[in-house]
Amino acid sequence: MKIESMKVYNHRNIYSDKKVVVLKVKGDIEEARNFAKLCIHIQNLIGYNLVEYWECLSVEDHIDVLIEHDNQMLVHKVIEFALECIEKGFEPEHFPDKISKLKKLTIETELSPNTRLLKNACMKRGIKFTRIGYTDTFMLGEGKYAKLFASIISDHDFSRVSLSDDRELSRRFLKLNSFPVVPFDVVFTSDQLMDSIKKLGFPVSIKGCRKDSPNIGNIRTNQQALEAFDMVKNLDSRVIVERYVPGKSYKILVVNGKVVAAVERTSPYIVGDGKRRISELLDQGERNNKYIQKNILKQGFTLDDILPKGMKVFLKEPTSFKTGCITTDVTEKIAYENQQLFIKIAEKFGYVVTILDFVTEDISLPYSVVGGYVVDVETNCDLRIFSQTCNCDIFNTILDVYFEKMPNPTVPIIAVSGTYGKSTILQIMKYILQRCGLETSIDSEIENFYLRNFGDLSDIKLVEFNPEKCIEEIEIEPDVGVITNTFSQNQIERNLLFSKSIKENGYLILNINDAYKYLYSAKARCNIVFTSISNHHPDLKAHIEMKRPCVYLENDFVKIFDGQQFFSLCNIKEIPYSYEGKLMFAVDNILQAIAALYFYGVDSEIIYKFLTEYKNDSHQNPGKFNIFDINGVKVIIDSVSKKEHIKILALSLSSIGIKNLYFVCEKEQEQILDFIKDRSKIICKHIEKFSDVVEMVSEGIKKAKKGDGVFIILPEPLNRDVTFEIREALAKRKKNFVNNA
Repeated sequence: MKIESMKVYNHRNIYSDKKVVVLKVKGDIEEARNFAKLCIHIQNLIGYNLVEYWECLSVEDHIDVLIEHDNQMLVHKVIEFALECIEKGFEPEHFPDKISKLKKLTIETELSPNTRLLKNACMKRGIKFTRIGYTDTFMLGEGKYAKLFASIISDHDFSRVSLSDDRELSRRFLKLNSFPVVPFDVVFTSDQLMDSIKKLGFPVSIKGCRKDSPNIGNIRTNQQALEAFDMVKNLDSRVIVERYVPGKSYKILVVNGKVVAAVERTSPYIVGDGKRRISELLDQGERNNKYIQKNILKQGFTLDDILPKGMKVFLKEPTSFKTGCITTDVTEKIAYENQQLFIKIAEKFGYVVTILDFVTEDISLPYSVVGGYVVDVETNCDLRIFSQTCNCDIFNTILDVYFEKMPNPTVPIIAVSGTYGKSTILQIMKYILQRCGLETSIDSEIENFYLRNFGDLSDIKLVEFNPEKCIEEIEIEPDVGVITNTFSQNQIERNLLFSKSIKENGYLILNINDAYKYLYSAKARCNIVFTSISNHHPDLKAHIEMKRPCVYLENDFVKIFDGQQFFSLCNIKEIPYSYEGKLMFAVDNILQAIAALYFYGVDSEIIYKFLTEYKNDSHQNPGKFNIFDINGVKVIIDSVSKKEHIKILALSLSSIGIKNLYFVCEKEQEQILDFIKDRSKIICKHIEKFSDVVEMVSEGIKKAKKGDGVFIILPEPLNRDVTFEIREALAKRKKNFVNNA
């Protein structure tokens, strides 16, 4: 089996709704299947137990092997490992070192525990979670509602994080604001260290000023202090020496000015029975652990000592959830005075999420009575210490701070696909939505859609999905999707992908005359709406009989059926863009725009009011089927590129009285006009500068008589430039002209 190419998809794609890697291979189909199964098996060995989908598709001279994945970086290594196993004839389990390396890569590229749990909370609430690269930086929500996070630190806190990241700075800040802080000194030399110890007295703790530098506590001799100082000094120029305060260690979580959770942290310990030595009370691993041995020595015992009955010896410092400290929920036991202290500290630091390390004899008693000190202030820690100990939904509490008033912080999307008519439908919808007072924007790029639109203030996003582009995966999930028409078979696959992407409770608007409408509707998971310029179409009648929604034309009236009842919106002749209902492709566009807006939730009276204002002129939709009347000659400008589309437009123009048409185009476009028998009606040349366009347009207008039309077919942005030039030139000459006559 030979792999010829590989492509990784991280969103819904033309092959699957799952994240898959697609391999183009040459070889035996059975061999390919075994290889795919092996890749799934290896991922399960690493820990991706939910990865199970694979498929092999025979395609002409090769096989497409589809393998589900959940880590883009890892799947490349998995494929290499699977090939190696096949070549050597071994099972993956025979290579434990390689499995360990892949697990390590997984840890390095996966989200941290905090972020993973926050992501799970977001998924349950329907909040969009968008990760940025392989970092722990991500975005919650969409567009105007989006918030940027680094782990659980929001963009609100980014500018203040340095305060808690520096131990010296945070301690001085606490002291300045009269909060209880453990007595400390910052030293740079061993002599300064000894002076500080004389002043503070044993036991002491020694740590670096940076949060990632070592922290050695309960030091009781000068020798231990010097060793700890040297260790810290190698990693941090500033060294903090502080009094080691006896008492119980607590960790408190304050979110948005409220104490949400608190735990007491206790080191794992052994209890003496008065008979056995300490070494006998420890298991094999604990006896050989040098860190545990040092902690026992600090407490004045050796491994050979018999521990008196009932006496406790702590094995580790009660600092880290990861090192196995014992945690107890004390949220309900915190004294009111202590709660107020924690809240005031969080307010002074200005953090939304604040984690405090606090030492006192009993947190249920006021610190002013029994004593107590703030040891550390953090914006980030492993929140599992709270979520797995306390009776509180920590991550939903954090989300409530940012999204409490926005139960669904998403920006609605209406997307349009199809061969032609997309931009006009989008412009109609944009006009009506903006007239409703909504901030609306149109986007034609779907790659990295949510990241790219971070901070976009739009209330609703309109998206143009072009099935002519080689789009193979789609990130967005539109609330409403429109497929205008399908004129090319190579668009079907992309339109199918588009159909599958629409939200389950959303709507897909389909033209009744689209030959592939039933194929699209079969693949969609949403509601299907048909639009038709005739109420006699048999498929429309069948659709209505099945109580399915539709928008159609009956005796010049626009009718809406919502699945339960019928009502008339307006006469099509009232809508200027329809040209009294004669311009049939425009009527198609209007019906689909009405369907999209109505089933999205816009009131029918509003649609009617603003639709009768819309003219599709050079102001509202420049360069897209704009018509000017210049001395009786109709000048039409559009950026069409398909022969079929031009034929439809030419036929439609004859229905509004323009029988004789002249065409202006680039020399390279002449071939799409091969259906025009009278070649003298085609004016074309190689365009090198804009004056060439002006010359061709002038020639066309001179040739045409009153009532004739000059159809300017140019690619964007040339057609927009021509539209602008004609409009401005006529305005300057103060000529009477009709824009979109």
